[in-house]
Amino acid sequence: MSKGLLSIFPKHVDFFRYLCECSEILIEVCKELKVLYDDPKEEIFNKIIELEHRADKLVYEYRHKLNEVFITPLDREDLHQLIIELDDIIDFAKSSAEKYFLYKPKGKYDFIDQILEVLMKSAQKVKDLMKILKNQNNEIIKIVNEICDLEKQADVINRRGIANLFNNGQDILEIIKVKEILSQLEETIDRTQMLAITIENSIFKHI
Repeated sequence: MSKGLLSIFPKHVDFFRYLCECSEILIEVCKELKVLYDDPKEEIFNKIIELEHRADKLVYEYRHKLNEVFITPLDREDLHQLIIELDDIIDFAKSSAEKYFLYKPKGKYDFIDQILEVLMKSAQKVKDLMKILKNQNNEIIKIVNEICDLEKQADVINRRGIANLFNNGQDILEIIKVKEILSQLEETIDRTQMLAITIENSIFKHI
């Protein structure tokens, strides 16, 4: 039988495993981002870059396998969108680390600590989603709603943090730097909500 004919037969690829592995990397990136904020050393930043590269390799392999298989556990377009959006969250988290490491703000800010905590919780919820996605149970909708609630918390922290900067800041360059970092972190959390909504929409297709 020719290779061409073989290629149309179903191949078993555990796409959920790839999604879980990427969500594990997201957790690691967020943990290292918090470490970087407390102690902005180059080796910590480099570790985040290395983690992001690991995620890129998983995404590449996932997309390659998605193009090879004939039957997929969810709609092909949804599986493609899930890995892209998960990769985006990791990229945005890495960019947050990059801005903090390169801008080197002078001070420490409570609202940065708060939004990092929300990001860590959101990343954990993303991981929880990926673990149960294969089974498509009712817990998915609960976690999606929790991620949306965390995104709202991040919005509030972002607005209050920016207000705090403009009301109390003395150094205009410091204000600009910290505002950029804060906004990047808030955008990272926004991306977790986008992923959660994509999952919710995908699940509703099969109800």
